[in-house]
Amino acid sequence: MSIFELSVNIKDKPIKPAKRATAAPKAAAKPATPQSPADLEKLAMEAMSDLTSKFPAWASGDVQTVKTLLAQAYGAYDTARTDIIRQQVYPKVHDLKGQGTTFGYPLITDIGTHMCALITNKTKFSNADVVTLKNDALMMETVLWKKLKGDGGPKGADILRKLRK
Repeated sequence: MSIFELSVNIKDKPIKPAKRATAAPKAAAKPATPQSPADLEKLAMEAMSDLTSKFPAWASGDVQTVKTLLAQAYGAYDTARTDIIRQQVYPKVHDLKGQGTTFGYPLITDIGTHMCALITNKTKFSNADVVTLKNDALMMETVLWKKLKGDGGPKGADILRKLRK
């Protein structure tokens, strides 16, 4: 059928209105709109509490990524090792460092600060540097696994002692 025949056929047929639904679909219940600054504060605190409870799980995934990248860096040639550490490990560690204190895990911030300083103060990385970074990542993993919030008590003090050696 040509475009001309199609247009003729369309003109000859009456246009029927589209069928409409008789009832609007039910929308999901919306949360109440905050009415006051106190309501906003309460919502923010609830959201923060929810994120804080989920932090160990999602941060553990980032720490696992760091460990995997460090394993790749360990077996890589000098330039490739440096690229992996600077371009892939550093951003993940820097994010963890920033999130640690926000979500109640200042030990993550302390360990991340140590790792970031090691990375920024070197131009080239040896396998020994990679091992140091891996040990730091293992300390982060311990903090998250044991949920060492705040100063972490005696275990946190032990971790900081190891970090400062």
